[in-house]
Amino acid sequence: MKIKRFKNSKITFIILACIVIVILIFSTLIKRDKYKNEEINMTEEEKKIVSEVIELAESKIGLQYVWGGKGEIMTEERLNELISYYGDSYYPLSQETYVGEQAFDCSGLTYWVYREVTGVEIGYSTYDQEDELQGYEVSEEELQPGDLIYTPGHVVLYKGKGKIINAYNKYIYPIGGVKEGNLNISNDSVIYRPLDYINSLK
Repeated sequence: MKIKRFKNSKITFIILACIVIVILIFSTLIKRDKYKNEEINMTEEEKKIVSEVIELAESKIGLQYVWGGKGEIMTEERLNELISYYGDSYYPLSQETYVGEQAFDCSGLTYWVYREVTGVEIGYSTYDQEDELQGYEVSEEELQPGDLIYTPGHVVLYKGKGKIINAYNKYIYPIGGVKEGNLNISNDSVIYRPLDYINSLK
Protein backbone atom coordinates (compact mmCIF):
# COMPACT_ATOMS: atom_id res chain seq x y z
CA MET A 1 0.00 0.00 0.00
CA LYS A 2 2.82 2.39 0.96
CA ILE A 3 4.69 1.48 -2.23
CA LYS A 4 1.61 2.24 -4.31
CA ARG A 5 1.16 5.63 -2.61
CA PHE A 6 4.84 6.40 -3.18
CA LYS A 7 4.52 5.56 -6.87
CA ASN A 8 1.40 7.71 -7.18
CA SER A 9 3.17 10.63 -5.46
CA LYS A 10 6.15 10.23 -7.75
CA ILE A 11 3.93 10.20 -10.83
CA THR A 12 2.07 13.28 -9.57
CA PHE A 13 5.36 15.08 -8.98
CA ILE A 14 6.60 14.23 -12.48
CA ILE A 15 3.33 15.44 -14.03
CA LEU A 16 3.48 18.71 -12.08
CA ALA A 17 7.12 19.21 -13.05
CA CYS A 18 6.25 18.68 -16.71
CA ILE A 19 3.39 21.18 -16.46
CA VAL A 20 5.72 23.79 -14.93
CA ILE A 21 8.29 23.23 -17.69
CA VAL A 22 5.62 23.58 -20.39
CA ILE A 23 4.35 26.82 -18.78
CA LEU A 24 7.89 28.25 -18.63
CA ILE A 25 8.56 27.36 -22.27
CA PHE A 26 5.20 28.81 -23.32
CA SER A 27 5.77 32.07 -21.40
CA THR A 28 9.25 32.41 -22.96
CA LEU A 29 7.79 31.96 -26.44
CA ILE A 30 5.09 34.55 -25.70
CA LYS A 31 7.75 37.06 -24.60
CA ARG A 32 9.78 36.43 -27.73
CA ASP A 33 6.69 36.85 -29.87
CA LYS A 34 5.72 40.05 -28.03
CA TYR A 35 8.98 41.78 -28.91
CA LYS A 36 9.85 40.23 -32.28
CA ASN A 37 8.17 42.96 -34.36
CA GLU A 38 9.41 45.96 -32.37
CA GLU A 39 11.48 47.30 -35.25
CA ILE A 40 9.05 46.43 -38.03
CA ASN A 41 8.16 50.08 -38.79
CA MET A 42 11.71 51.42 -38.54
CA THR A 43 13.80 52.31 -41.58
CA GLU A 44 17.37 51.08 -41.81
CA GLU A 45 18.60 54.60 -41.09
CA GLU A 46 16.42 54.78 -37.96
CA LYS A 47 17.67 51.39 -36.79
CA LYS A 48 21.24 52.62 -37.19
CA ILE A 49 20.58 55.81 -35.21
CA VAL A 50 18.82 53.96 -32.40
CA SER A 51 21.53 51.30 -32.28
CA GLU A 52 24.15 54.02 -31.81
CA VAL A 53 22.03 55.81 -29.19
CA ILE A 54 21.55 52.61 -27.18
CA GLU A 55 25.19 51.58 -27.53
CA LEU A 56 26.28 55.00 -26.27
CA ALA A 57 23.88 54.82 -23.31
CA GLU A 58 25.09 51.30 -22.48
CA SER A 59 28.68 52.55 -22.41
CA LYS A 60 27.72 54.83 -19.49
CA ILE A 61 26.32 52.05 -17.30
CA GLY A 62 28.05 52.11 -13.92
CA LEU A 63 28.42 55.89 -13.70
CA GLN A 64 26.92 57.60 -10.66
CA TYR A 65 23.75 59.66 -10.89
CA VAL A 66 24.40 63.40 -10.62
CA TRP A 67 21.40 65.68 -10.20
CA GLY A 68 21.73 68.38 -12.88
CA GLY A 69 24.38 66.47 -14.85
CA LYS A 70 23.98 66.75 -18.62
CA GLY A 71 27.01 64.80 -19.82
CA GLU A 72 29.78 67.16 -18.70
CA ILE A 73 32.91 65.94 -16.93
CA MET A 74 32.29 66.92 -13.33
CA THR A 75 34.74 69.37 -11.80
CA GLU A 76 34.95 70.51 -8.20
CA GLU A 77 33.81 73.98 -9.27
CA ARG A 78 30.79 72.64 -11.19
CA LEU A 79 29.85 70.32 -8.33
CA ASN A 80 29.90 73.22 -5.88
CA GLU A 81 27.68 75.21 -8.26
CA LEU A 82 25.16 72.38 -8.35
CA ILE A 83 25.25 71.93 -4.58
CA SER A 84 24.71 75.65 -4.00
CA TYR A 85 21.77 75.61 -6.41
CA TYR A 86 20.01 72.35 -5.46
CA GLY A 87 21.31 71.66 -1.95
CA ASP A 88 23.78 69.08 -0.67
CA SER A 89 21.06 66.48 0.07
CA TYR A 90 21.00 65.74 -3.67
CA TYR A 91 24.68 64.75 -3.59
CA PRO A 92 25.06 62.15 -0.82
CA LEU A 93 28.29 60.56 -2.12
CA SER A 94 31.82 61.78 -1.48
CA GLN A 95 33.13 64.61 -3.67
CA GLU A 96 35.83 62.27 -5.02
CA THR A 97 33.10 59.97 -6.36
CA TYR A 98 31.72 62.69 -8.62
CA VAL A 99 34.76 64.73 -9.68
CA GLY A 100 36.49 63.62 -12.88
CA GLU A 101 33.57 61.46 -14.03
CA GLN A 102 30.95 62.17 -16.66
CA ALA A 103 27.77 63.37 -14.98
CA PHE A 104 24.17 62.43 -15.81
CA ASP A 105 20.76 62.75 -14.30
CA CYS A 106 17.86 60.97 -16.01
CA SER A 107 17.06 63.64 -18.61
CA GLY A 108 20.75 64.46 -18.97
CA LEU A 109 21.42 60.93 -20.22
CA THR A 110 18.63 60.98 -22.83
CA TYR A 111 19.49 64.54 -23.86
CA TRP A 112 23.20 63.72 -24.26
CA VAL A 113 22.97 60.43 -26.17
CA TYR A 114 20.55 61.84 -28.75
CA ARG A 115 22.58 65.03 -29.15
CA GLU A 116 25.83 63.09 -29.60
CA VAL A 117 24.39 60.74 -32.23
CA THR A 118 22.08 63.08 -34.16
CA GLY A 119 23.23 66.60 -33.29
CA VAL A 120 19.66 67.42 -32.23
CA GLU A 121 18.87 68.72 -28.74
CA ILE A 122 15.60 67.24 -27.50
CA GLY A 123 15.46 69.32 -24.30
CA TYR A 124 17.51 69.69 -21.13
CA SER A 125 15.07 68.57 -18.42
CA THR A 126 12.22 66.06 -18.40
CA TYR A 127 9.79 68.98 -18.62
CA ASP A 128 11.67 70.54 -21.54
CA GLN A 129 11.79 67.21 -23.35
CA GLU A 130 8.09 66.49 -22.93
CA ASP A 131 7.33 69.99 -24.16
CA GLU A 132 9.69 69.62 -27.15
CA LEU A 133 8.34 66.18 -28.05
CA GLN A 134 4.66 67.15 -27.90
CA GLY A 135 2.97 65.76 -30.98
CA TYR A 136 5.24 62.71 -31.10
CA GLU A 137 3.51 60.60 -28.46
CA VAL A 138 3.04 56.88 -29.18
CA SER A 139 1.06 54.14 -27.46
CA GLU A 140 2.45 51.21 -25.49
CA GLU A 141 1.43 48.95 -28.38
CA GLU A 142 3.57 51.05 -30.74
CA LEU A 143 6.62 51.05 -28.45
CA GLN A 144 9.93 50.54 -30.26
CA PRO A 145 13.64 50.79 -29.36
CA GLY A 146 14.79 54.38 -28.91
CA ASP A 147 11.50 55.63 -27.51
CA LEU A 148 11.54 57.62 -24.27
CA ILE A 149 9.15 56.79 -21.43
CA TYR A 150 8.26 59.57 -19.01
CA THR A 151 6.73 59.38 -15.57
CA PRO A 152 6.43 62.51 -13.40
CA GLY A 153 9.99 63.80 -12.94
CA HIS A 154 11.73 60.83 -14.60
CA VAL A 155 12.59 59.48 -18.05
CA VAL A 156 14.01 56.17 -19.30
CA LEU A 157 15.33 55.06 -22.69
CA TYR A 158 13.71 51.94 -24.11
CA LYS A 159 16.39 49.66 -25.58
CA GLY A 160 14.09 46.85 -26.76
CA LYS A 161 12.99 43.36 -25.68
CA GLY A 162 11.50 44.64 -22.45
CA LYS A 163 14.65 46.42 -21.23
CA ILE A 164 15.40 50.07 -20.45
CA ILE A 165 18.45 52.18 -19.60
CA ASN A 166 18.22 55.10 -17.21
CA ALA A 167 20.07 57.27 -14.73
CA TYR A 168 18.04 56.24 -11.75
CA ASN A 169 18.71 57.93 -8.41
CA LYS A 170 21.33 59.68 -6.25
CA TYR A 171 22.57 56.58 -4.41
CA ILE A 172 25.71 54.68 -5.31
CA TYR A 173 25.70 52.27 -8.26
CA PRO A 174 24.17 49.68 -8.60
CA ILE A 175 21.43 50.91 -6.25
CA GLY A 176 21.37 54.11 -8.28
CA GLY A 177 23.41 55.45 -11.17
CA VAL A 178 23.22 54.67 -14.87
CA LYS A 179 21.84 51.17 -15.13
CA GLU A 180 19.74 48.75 -17.14
CA GLY A 181 16.34 47.65 -15.89
CA ASN A 182 13.08 46.01 -16.87
CA LEU A 183 10.37 47.87 -18.73
CA ASN A 184 7.57 49.10 -16.49
CA ILE A 185 4.70 51.04 -18.02
CA SER A 186 2.43 52.60 -15.38
CA ASN A 187 -0.83 54.52 -15.65
CA ASP A 188 1.01 57.84 -15.56
CA SER A 189 3.62 56.86 -18.17
CA VAL A 190 3.81 58.83 -21.41
CA ILE A 191 5.84 57.56 -24.37
CA TYR A 192 7.44 59.86 -26.94
CA ARG A 193 9.41 59.06 -30.08
CA PRO A 194 12.46 61.33 -30.55
CA LEU A 195 13.10 59.78 -33.98
CA ASP A 196 9.88 61.29 -35.35
CA TYR A 197 10.79 64.67 -33.87
CA ILE A 198 14.30 64.49 -35.37
CA ASN A 199 12.90 63.44 -38.77
CA SER A 200 10.53 66.41 -38.71
CA LEU A 201 13.50 68.79 -38.55
CA LYS A 202 15.08 67.49 -41.75
